[in-house]
Amino acid sequence: MKLAGLAIGILLAAGQVWAADLNATLKKAKSGDVISQYQLAEHYAEADGVDQDYEEALKWARQAADQGNAKAKYRMASILFLGVTGEARQPEALQLFRESAEGLEKLAEEGDADARAKLGILCARGIGVEKDVERAAKLFTQAAEAGVVKAQVDLAGAYLLGNGVGRNATTAGEWFTKAAKSGHGQAQVQLGMLCIQGTGREQDIDQGMNWLRKASAHRNPEFSKQAKSLLDRLEDSPPKLGPDMKALRQRAQKGELKAQLELAQRHEIGAGLPVNEAAVRQWLNAATLQGSAAAAHRLGGILMLGRGAVKKEPALAASYWKLAAELGYGGAQVDYAVACAKGDGLEKNMPEAYYWALIARRGNTSEEQERNLRALQGVITSGLEPEKILSGLTRSRSWKAPADEKAKLRWVKAQFGNTGAQLELGKSLVESRPREALKWLKLAAAAKEKGAAATAKELAGTLSKKEIDQVQAAVKAFKPLK
Repeated sequence: MKLAGLAIGILLAAGQVWAADLNATLKKAKSGDVISQYQLAEHYAEADGVDQDYEEALKWARQAADQGNAKAKYRMASILFLGVTGEARQPEALQLFRESAEGLEKLAEEGDADARAKLGILCARGIGVEKDVERAAKLFTQAAEAGVVKAQVDLAGAYLLGNGVGRNATTAGEWFTKAAKSGHGQAQVQLGMLCIQGTGREQDIDQGMNWLRKASAHRNPEFSKQAKSLLDRLEDSPPKLGPDMKALRQRAQKGELKAQLELAQRHEIGAGLPVNEAAVRQWLNAATLQGSAAAAHRLGGILMLGRGAVKKEPALAASYWKLAAELGYGGAQVDYAVACAKGDGLEKNMPEAYYWALIARRGNTSEEQERNLRALQGVITSGLEPEKILSGLTRSRSWKAPADEKAKLRWVKAQFGNTGAQLELGKSLVESRPREALKWLKLAAAAKEKGAAATAKELAGTLSKKEIDQVQAAVKAFKPLK
């Protein structure tokens, strides 16, 4: 009881302090202080410590705007644009937004976080300034990190939708959390739904409902109404509990391929788990080790572009694509052909690009991939000598996807540096693909695998010096996957 009494006392004291601050601001505003007038406009518009009152907000914003305050002009424009005090006056509002832009630019350059937040909105919408969603996100970030709560909400929204920044529901949730804890109603509603749905985080229905209840009591009637409506709907149709993430992890850790692929996907999009690029890489790699060509192809794509905690590694990406291509994955064959043609992650090699483009066209490709392959082949063949075109056609006819799971795993293990698998793979390719066979045999021989050196020597005797030089270059360039 003593603790409860103490808590009530603290709350009453805080309310008294706020009332005193408000009265002091009101007194200054009435005396013509432009900063106080603007502050009152913000408090009433955002329901910050007072009940929302757009009439009062407009009154004080107009007085501050008449004195040239750029932020007050922005606030006045937003009220008139939305028509929350009566009929919307959008032409007048747009003119005020444009007038505010120059002042906001100057204040933003001087480090005014609030001005940066407002300028970010103008940049996002292209009002008064050139539309630039990436600049808007940068301005939101600067303002959010400085503690501007509305900017935290706007930055969270940018991450949730991928506007100007990479889409990341987990980062969005982190910024919504900061703003929600500061009492922002919209952030509380958004955070509540992220928790209930398990978007960018593990599902927590109770926590989500608590945030919606908190928002339902907000002084901003718009957010309060939205929260109450959601609560009513959720009462009529209670949210369902999603899959057990702990059990999913356990299955993946035990080596279940399906669970590994699902974990990677969930971490990638933030479905019931935090967005975590490092975890995506971990589980895709684990799935690749089990022979999943789709996992190898996806991981190659992530490494080629780089994202979040996964840095850009084009050479490694090309190796994953090459492995997926050898396993018979059509999408990887297309991407690897393009990488060879452009020199992405490996030395530019048009004959190799032509070879893989031919193989890809034999498989099941989408209409778009087929068009891209035709265009690629046209570009490649225009610069290739006839003998190289003929060589590519001949070599591509000898290519075959691994016949079974054992053959697939042999390719995977060889690519991951297993010298025994390299020896077996080399032997299996001697008749159909002698150059590829020699590469693996030489790698195995370098590791002193029994019989590898003799087999490599015998096979080398059937190849031209040019072919052997090409093999030597491939051996030198080889780096095992990790």
